[in-house]
Amino acid sequence: MTRETTRQTREIVVVGVDASPQSRAALQWAASYARRTGAALHAVSVHPHQTPTMPFAFGIAGAPLVDQEPWRQEERSAVAELYYAARPEPHWRLTQLDGQPGQELVRLSRGAQLLVVGTREHVGVDRFLEGSVSRYCLHHADIPVVAVPLVDDRVAVH
Repeated sequence: MTRETTRQTREIVVVGVDASPQSRAALQWAASYARRTGAALHAVSVHPHQTPTMPFAFGIAGAPLVDQEPWRQEERSAVAELYYAARPEPHWRLTQLDGQPGQELVRLSRGAQLLVVGTREHVGVDRFLEGSVSRYCLHHADIPVVAVPLVDDRVAVH
């Protein structure tokens, strides 16, 4: 088998990343898995089309009253820093785009062997306001999905 043939048949693992602790756990899990299996890792960060401020920050007809670009740049930089901290292999890549996270992760994972996402429990109003990217992926992806929980470091395991 030639090196080119190996590259063409390499397993692809897609992992959703953002600046959250849950995302860090998912990236660490996916990077470890990719290294063990020789898979190509495709880290995907999807930035929602909304501002991180409260609803009152929107003006007439939903036009934002705050400039979203500095926040978007800060978020993109944080994601890139997180990705490079994972010491990516040469055949790994990072994609950052705007859109709906669940939908874009499912779309970009088509043809991959595995989709990895972080997960946390959404309770109360959060469940309705944020939705759940991991839940969306679990219900809509046509490939296996690994939902990596955030391990609570306050609980000591002996």
